[in-house]
Amino acid sequence: MASSVPRLGAERAAATLRSLRAQPVHNAVLGHGGEARRIMGFSVRLLVIDQSDNIYRLGVARFGQMLDTPRSHQFPQFAAQRVRSAEVVVELKQRRPTRVVRMTHSVLTFDQAGYLDADALNRQQRGRFDTWASTLMGREADWEMGRGVTDARSQFAARGGRWTPSRRLLRSLCDVALGNARVRRL
Repeated sequence: MASSVPRLGAERAAATLRSLRAQPVHNAVLGHGGEARRIMGFSVRLLVIDQSDNIYRLGVARFGQMLDTPRSHQFPQFAAQRVRSAEVVVELKQRRPTRVVRMTHSVLTFDQAGYLDADALNRQQRGRFDTWASTLMGREADWEMGRGVTDARSQFAARGGRWTPSRRLLRSLCDVALGNARVRRL
């Protein structure tokens, strides 16, 4: 059975998301005397958490390369593991992070050699989208399409790519995202 989102549409959405992640988004500009300066914006921080709760920062551009060409970046320390990650959006004022606006948690799967399994991540993200879209359309869509049974594959795929941090780890993730704690970059 095909996914409720056409593959091309999901790939296009993923490509758009990657391009949006590649640069900070600025949403407020103030000008004085003809001089424009940014006073507020947003930036994305990608954090990876190992099995011992050590946090690493992964550059957004590097992650985009990993999605586009999974064999381009090898991480032997994550070989044959499912590793937790957090995507954190922070608000910037005068180019400094001031607060966490949003945080999502995903699981990254690495193969035996330590390369990202981008297909697994795409299945999880597609499952999240399908689950979200089905709540907008209502479950009636499955009946209208003549199936009579709800296709839960997307929900299972999405669930396999989520995790919830402890309060202590959540605090640490916020500290790292806001620049209050230093971590190793991948």
